[in-house]
Amino acid sequence: MVRKSNIANSQKAGGRGYLFDDTPRGVLEALLVVGGIAGMLTFAPTLFAVLAGVGYVVRAGDMARRKRLNNSFQYLKRKKYVHVITRENGKGTRIELTEKGRRRGLDIRVTRALLQPVKRPRVWDKFWRIIIFDIAAEERTKRNAFRGLIRRLGAVMLQKSVWIYPFDCSEQIDLLKSFFALTDNELRIVVAKSIGEDASFQKHFRLS
Repeated sequence: MVRKSNIANSQKAGGRGYLFDDTPRGVLEALLVVGGIAGMLTFAPTLFAVLAGVGYVVRAGDMARRKRLNNSFQYLKRKKYVHVITRENGKGTRIELTEKGRRRGLDIRVTRALLQPVKRPRVWDKFWRIIIFDIAAEERTKRNAFRGLIRRLGAVMLQKSVWIYPFDCSEQIDLLKSFFALTDNELRIVVAKSIGEDASFQKHFRLS
């Protein structure tokens, strides 16, 4: 269990709050969020300036925390999860995730998505999420990961290989697709205003 003192402060940025710990795992996940799935981060003067973009608040006088985060980052470099590019004038560096680091970061994000429940909004937006799944039977790992996500969501089967869910789950679906390099033909999410008679589904999800 991560001690509370090691948890990054949660900051509202763009309407979203992020929370990462100071371990190499937490820093790698934070860098993936900053750079997106491609893992490309813009130039910034320091590592801490990069981390500030996802909620890490590192005070100038907090040397213990700075050392802890720097140690985590150096570990990521040694493991070849990240690559650092310095500008020719020496002012600013760019951090890039290597392919190895991107895959590991996605692994962490997918695990989080599978283990944490999707937050139910207070008000339903009246749209249905239709999840269409068509992965070959021999791709057992991918199929099991998808089933794990469906169970975590609590989605209901509409028909064979088609599930329905009332809340936004695009982040979880996109992470799964990115991690396993799934095509739209293998995993697709459709947002629909109407699916016909839906009283039983509204009752199941306690929407009415």
